[in-house]
Amino acid sequence: MLGKPIFAIAAAALLASNGPAADTPKIAESEGLYRLPFADGTEVSVFDDAVTHRPVGAIDLVGEPREGKVHRVVAAADGIVMAIEDHYSEQQSGRAAADCRNNFVWLAHPGGEWTLYGHMATGTTSGKASLKVGDRVRAGRYLGDEGAVGCAMLSHVHFEVAVPQASDPIDKGGFLNGNADRQRMRIPRFCAIPDHLVRKDAHYTAAACP
Repeated sequence: MLGKPIFAIAAAALLASNGPAADTPKIAESEGLYRLPFADGTEVSVFDDAVTHRPVGAIDLVGEPREGKVHRVVAAADGIVMAIEDHYSEQQSGRAAADCRNNFVWLAHPGGEWTLYGHMATGTTSGKASLKVGDRVRAGRYLGDEGAVGCAMLSHVHFEVAVPQASDPIDKGGFLNGNADRQRMRIPRFCAIPDHLVRKDAHYTAAACP
């Protein structure tokens, strides 16, 4: 069973309209329970949660402090490396997503869910982390460094949980295929967080799941 369906609706839009917009996608919570994808002890702020992110369903997490420190990104759960792109270096904030060249890692997890780690720093996944497609990783395994490559206003990790289609799951840009209505997205649930859902502007400390 997937988690209970929730409406991903920004609070401001809800207040303005006195109800959900007719075209707001209904997205289920993840079946898996994940750790925050930063090294243990990292303070993490939420730039956008699954409600406020556009498009809805993904979240943007920022390692704190934002300046003067390299933040290590880690696997949110045990899994297999399904895709790596880490040779781009340009920050392209302001362009349409389809026109940006982003660095990313996709991991597949038991049960059919995948996780995405986007905007990774150039060369850190295949270089510093020495990862390649097909590698098995444990939760907390170093995947590379937080970056601002592609469509990014600031250094952060764009994090998604999804259930890709079995055939041709992602395109060359790392985007999910067959996801026009966000039907393949899942709202990420995290361990050691009240009700398991992160909230915009909240701060949390990354740690292993119990």
